Amino acid sequence: MQTYKTVAEVVDFLETYHRQLRDYYLKHRDTVNSERLQMLLDYISRHEKNIQDVLTTIQEKDRDIILKTWIQYVPFNESILTEEQLTDPEQDIDIVVQQVFDLDDNLIRFYDKIIQQSGISGPVKEFFQQLIAMEENKKKQVAKTAQKIKNL
Repeated sequence: MQTYKTVAEVVDFLETYHRQLRDYYLKHRDTVNSERLQMLLDYISRHEKNIQDVLTTIQEKDRDIILKTWIQYVPFNESILTEEQLTDPEQDIDIVVQQVFDLDDNLIRFYDKIIQQSGISGPVKEFFQQLIAMEENKKKQVAKTAQKIKNL
């Protein structure tokens, strides 16, 4: 059975997903003993909030076209984040960075599956390509910041 959803429904899901991640990192920021790890978790949580904010402010000119578009929904298996799925952030910085990269790579694959569908309009493809670019940029920034924090 094929399931179809509007892009607006997918965006709602993504906002929730990024909110879950942000909340997870903020929760653990206050519980870890390492100041460096606290700084990294705070930084990552701000990135998650920024992505969540971008999702709520889709470009006005294409907003209706993008949000009302129906797509064949590709299930995102990592949609519900449980504590068991996420590495205990009490680990070292490298493990947390790898976890962030793994989650971002899952999102990138999800976005790419949507883009590859036939019949997807240009504005919708551009929207998901922008999300891919944001995730790639986030990965670079997290790696750079983690290295700076480790060198403190």
